Amino acid sequence: MTNMPAQLDLDTGERDQYPRTVVIQGKCCFDIQNGQRGWCEDALAGMPFPRSPELLEPLNRLYANNSRQWDAEDRVRRAVDGEIPAIKREIDELNSRRHELIEQIDRIFDATWGADQDVPPLTESIGSALDRLSVETLRVMHTEQLVEGDASAAERVAILRRQRDDLVWSIAVACEDLASGRRRTPRPERMKLYGKPGR
Repeated sequence: MTNMPAQLDLDTGERDQYPRTVVIQGKCCFDIQNGQRGWCEDALAGMPFPRSPELLEPLNRLYANNSRQWDAEDRVRRAVDGEIPAIKREIDELNSRRHELIEQIDRIFDATWGADQDVPPLTESIGSALDRLSVETLRVMHTEQLVEGDASAAERVAILRRQRDDLVWSIAVACEDLASGRRRTPRPERMKLYGKPGR
């Protein structure tokens, strides 16, 4: 695991003040202790507006929640039949909390740019994309733990890192499109229920 942060080259065109192209160089910076924001620092660096201090707390909590959910899903695969229902309930609770945190993050982002309903929406919100980034970061971290003496694991890590870099790049471009008014966030209504009536 490396501590070298990713470097982002921003191509600022004449059309507006926002970068049109973001090129990710170097490897990702992961800080997994206490869910600190190192897992998403490179994504935040590519966003075309100042970061809100109120954004960092739900981001940290989202990463910590997803880390606990990852561990619970590992436990349920190893559990005996009598243990499975309790772990499944834990996973449902973590998943519900995960979606609450995504919505909280999206509300903070939505306050940053206008919502012109006449432009096409993104396929997912920035909160959802950051949620996927947290899971991809966990996937890289857990796969890295298998690398020693396993050539196939090392190859998987390289592929996962490239996928993660692509996701970081996509988030930066999506934020640029939102900030410039070319795109809008999808409608926020959440329809999936996690065992809680009315939610």
